[in-house]
Amino acid sequence: MNKNKYKEQLDTLQKLGHIGLWEFDLSTQTLNCSDEIYNIFELDKTKFNPTYENFFNLVHPDDKQVIRDIYINSLQTKKKFKIIHRLLMPDERIKYVEQSGNTIFDEKGNPLVSSGTVQDITELSMAKIESESEHNKLKAILGNIPDLLWIKDVDGVYITCNKRFEDFFGAKGKDIINKTDYDFVDKELADFFRDNDLKAMNSNKPLSNFEEITFANGHKEYLQTTKSKVIDSNGNIIGILGLGRDLTKLRDKELELLEQQEELQSIYNTTKDGLAIIDIKTNFIKVNKAYCDITGLSQEELLQTSCFALSDPEDIERVKGIFNEFLEKGFIDSFEKICIIKDRRINVALSAAWMPDKKNILLNMKDITKNKLFEEQSKLAAMGEMIGNIAHQWRQPLSVITTISSNIKLRSEYEQLEDYDIESDMDVIMQQAQYLSKTIDDFRNFIKNTKEAQKLSLKDTIEKTLSILHSAMINNSINVISDLKDDKNIDGYENELIQSFINIINNAKDAVKENVKNDEKLIFINTIKEDSSLIITIKDNGGGIPDNIIHRIFEPYFTTKNKNVGTGIGLSMTYKMITERNSASIDVYNEEYTYNNKNYKGACFKITFTNIN
Repeated sequence: MNKNKYKEQLDTLQKLGHIGLWEFDLSTQTLNCSDEIYNIFELDKTKFNPTYENFFNLVHPDDKQVIRDIYINSLQTKKKFKIIHRLLMPDERIKYVEQSGNTIFDEKGNPLVSSGTVQDITELSMAKIESESEHNKLKAILGNIPDLLWIKDVDGVYITCNKRFEDFFGAKGKDIINKTDYDFVDKELADFFRDNDLKAMNSNKPLSNFEEITFANGHKEYLQTTKSKVIDSNGNIIGILGLGRDLTKLRDKELELLEQQEELQSIYNTTKDGLAIIDIKTNFIKVNKAYCDITGLSQEELLQTSCFALSDPEDIERVKGIFNEFLEKGFIDSFEKICIIKDRRINVALSAAWMPDKKNILLNMKDITKNKLFEEQSKLAAMGEMIGNIAHQWRQPLSVITTISSNIKLRSEYEQLEDYDIESDMDVIMQQAQYLSKTIDDFRNFIKNTKEAQKLSLKDTIEKTLSILHSAMINNSINVISDLKDDKNIDGYENELIQSFINIINNAKDAVKENVKNDEKLIFINTIKEDSSLIITIKDNGGGIPDNIIHRIFEPYFTTKNKNVGTGIGLSMTYKMITERNSASIDVYNEEYTYNNKNYKGACFKITFTNIN
């Protein structure tokens, strides 16, 4: 092969391999470079002065010192050198080159000529950088996955795993790779893992199982473990991929929900309230035992009828109107109706709300038949109290009218009746008649059934109460001391409040009548405004209520009085009317106090109204 042919082949190889040759004469500081060197450095051979300094200026500033150090070390050790470094191009591009070289020395060890190669490895380096970057990204992703992740080969040897899996074994990844489960857990558990691996590799789909595992630090988790076989491009099974997801919180939540469901079911089955689920047509879908007990119908009978069908026919239009109101509002707090079931009438109170599906309705039903009877008894008892009070009030004016009439008749018989006497006596009779008329109005207003709440003054309501009880207090020598300077309006039922106040004051009257013999009989009534509330207190000097029964005085039919005197209804209804109908609270306690320098003790009823305006 001739010299020119060899040079052509050498140039071709340099171009193909992006490899340039260089030779540096140290004695003359002359640098000779092949054409490929100029191509790599992107220089114009005809314009560039090929000196060591000029080429060195193209080296990245951060790499220059490293190159100097390596070259000097090569001269000192008389060994070859190889280094990968960067070039900084004029347009600020970065190129990567691999440079290698060797130096020839004379007999005395002096360096004569250095020669070597420069290869452009930019593409290879960038590919490596990108590969490393992608690898690091993948590693970071796997490391941050909250699930346990691992890969084994077909023999169960670990190939890779993430940080969460490292925590399970309590070892670093490098100490797990190339090992099996038998190196970390007991044989029984390792056999279990291996058995599931084999099942997954023989299955056409991922396999899952649930298991509770214990981490190396003692921490326990309930996992859903999913295993899938790993197949190469040729369709061969090369391993198993495992993923363990922590379901501990989900399991605990499911257990909690299950417990709540069981509790709700228990309440549903044992509550005294009737519970039923009905559809939009009020047909029964589901009922509890209490609903059956209240209605006297079996579950099978109820499921074949509707809520409307059980209603009093005379009241059905009102009930349908309430149901339409429910459809508009989405709930009904409470409404009363009469059910007619097998010729039996029962009074019930119903409330309704949509079920979560917004298709069916939940009904709550209470049997208030006894309550209605109790209310009627209370009304009768209250009416009896009212008639008794009127009798007391009428006794005095009727006595006056009777006395005047007798005097007029007697004087007329003896012809001693003068015109002015007649006029004066008629005035007195008219006054007494007007008083009697007023008491009749009070009685009529009292027994009137007010269906709607009214805006009323608490002070006026108390004064009306005291007017009704005036004669009874005088006849029993009871001094009523009232301080009603604080007043507020409420939305309430006046007749029910008057009845309640009468019940409390009569209870105080009976206490002082029975227990105060040689002292002044006292009842105090005060109104006190506190913040946004108005408090009414009614107390006596009757010695108080025994501690062992004071907590029972609002119980229905509880009384310490003779059965011919008290029914035990009044205070119970008072509590109901004040708390449920007039949105107030009532409490009772014994109080010791001083009045006119004398010490007394008596029961104190405290009524607090918060809906004032």
